[in-house]
Amino acid sequence: MDDEEHANDGARTDGGVSDGNDALAAAVDERVDAYRDRLFELLAQPSVSTTGEGMDVAADLVIDVLEDAGLDAERIDTERYPLVYAERGPVGDEDDADDTGDAAETGDDVPTVLFYGHYDVQPPGDVDAWESPAFEPTIRDGSIYARGSGDNKGQFAAHAFAVDALLAADAFPDVTVKLLIEGGEESGSAGLREYLRSQPDALADVDLVYVADGPRHAVAGEDGVRAGVPTLMYGNRGVLSVQVDLRTANTDLHSGNFGGPVPGATNRLVELLASMRADDGDGVDVDGFHDGTAITDADRELVAAIPDDSEAIREELDVDRFVTDDPYYERLLTRPTMTINGLSGGYQGEGMKTVLPATASAKLDFRLVPNQDPDAVFEAVRSHLREREPRVEVAKHGTFPPMKTPVDTPMAAPVRDALETVWDEEVVELPVLGGSLPAAYFREVEALADVPVLVVPYANHDQGNHSPNEHLDVDCFENGIRTSARVIRSLGSR
Repeated sequence: MDDEEHANDGARTDGGVSDGNDALAAAVDERVDAYRDRLFELLAQPSVSTTGEGMDVAADLVIDVLEDAGLDAERIDTERYPLVYAERGPVGDEDDADDTGDAAETGDDVPTVLFYGHYDVQPPGDVDAWESPAFEPTIRDGSIYARGSGDNKGQFAAHAFAVDALLAADAFPDVTVKLLIEGGEESGSAGLREYLRSQPDALADVDLVYVADGPRHAVAGEDGVRAGVPTLMYGNRGVLSVQVDLRTANTDLHSGNFGGPVPGATNRLVELLASMRADDGDGVDVDGFHDGTAITDADRELVAAIPDDSEAIREELDVDRFVTDDPYYERLLTRPTMTINGLSGGYQGEGMKTVLPATASAKLDFRLVPNQDPDAVFEAVRSHLREREPRVEVAKHGTFPPMKTPVDTPMAAPVRDALETVWDEEVVELPVLGGSLPAAYFREVEALADVPVLVVPYANHDQGNHSPNEHLDVDCFENGIRTSARVIRSLGSR
């Protein structure tokens, strides 16, 4: 993976696709141990954006890994953490010309794919819960255990190693490959948003934004055991995180001497939260909350085609029953939600204390579907609560907007073909990811307003991201490299 190994970069073969893909497969096989070693370097370097641990060193390491893979990489400093931008144009872009004097196709004439990822990770959490230290990557039972292995170092590195393998196989097509790796996804993506708001010229020619993040979708087999399958998603749900604080008196009171006429903050807060629930116990009943929701018939068709393994999910999670009798994935992917993440107030110690609490708090998140505006939803929620309780305080903690690409985008075809070829399985397609990503921020770039954004996770469905013992299956890592390489190669043949 050095300059000598890329000595043939200027001599791209023009053989058939099958010949190129055979050479590509051989290149990945020959170099996969080196790819794993470089991934281990990334994983051994802490890069915790919530605390800042290791972030500066990690950014420089990412640059080194990308340059070693054959890309030109640079550091982009922001008011938060650095981003890393890297690019590889068609082979011979600068100096190749045939005997007739005609130049090879230039980057302006060829498709451009932008791979997005992030090098920051979650804190390790309870160190005693890890079977091996979080920043000492270890392979056990066919999986790479380390913080960031799946989320997201193992996935973004796959794109760089795909470029390296294509170059090694003399199979790099007429495509411009760009990588944008941020350092703040786990803490709000402030640096990414700052960069995108600047309308960077480097992104003006992008034809496809490709996001490999999160776990692959899992489907239950005949034995009821769920296993990951190749997954293609056309967007993600958004999220709005809110804190609600209420004070009903200037001090905690005796529940016998004051309870009844004097309101208790805990009682009142529960009433306020319940007022936002629809009568069916599932939906959200807040004026203006659903404004803009846009789920198409094509989206619903995709949802209906997702294998129904809800019973296996129910048993796996030891859930007595679901909240609704509606189809599981229809409820999960096509409707917004309100979740109470935590409640605090009153006495929580051992034994009893007959107290009438003066204060209570709740943390909530709202998962949003395409075209809902997180800021408008926040205003609707705050108005709803303040109309019923003037003393309540409602604060916005963070947002990610929902994002959606039409499911009939032509850019899905090469991705779908690559997944099916590499994994030899049928692809499951979802209109959106149930979770949230900063992918919608790419829409803030005027040149990317209508560019397809596809989410193609490579990690195993049980990767345990954000949890102790996070791990990336070795075959997911290696097949991620192969998938990215085939996507790049397919774009070049379009």
